[in-house]
Amino acid sequence: MKTRIYRSALALLMSIASFSANAGVAGIEGPWSVLVAGTTPEKITDGFFVPLIVSSLDGETPSTGTVAVKPGKKQILLDTPSSAKNRAPTHKRMELEMAPCMRYFVAGKKSAEASLRWTPEVFKIEPIGECMAEFKLSAPAAGAK
Repeated sequence: MKTRIYRSALALLMSIASFSANAGVAGIEGPWSVLVAGTTPEKITDGFFVPLIVSSLDGETPSTGTVAVKPGKKQILLDTPSSAKNRAPTHKRMELEMAPCMRYFVAGKKSAEASLRWTPEVFKIEPIGECMAEFKLSAPAAGAK
């Protein structure tokens, strides 16, 4: 009985290891991209930012604010969280061309702190080192957006 359990556990571990070696991120073959919402820039020189929630990414509802996807053109629905000041969340659509092995940070940009109007904006793009190394890609030039 113990031998059967150990063999089953060993087979499960080997299949998991094999899957992760062949796919950098579960369910994605080849390079991946990451979308990060729910954060805002640390230093702001122009305007004000609000954190956003990813409500839909290509018609799918993600379970977290950080989503790994296949690279390519993405249709994204973003919302602001409800608060005491703004009881109903508002939403905006955004189309984003996501390059392989890149992480995109999005937030809502406002022209004034008290303004309720915002537009979705990618405020930071950075390479995903693990993905770049695994697929032998080079990072884009600094400052490229």
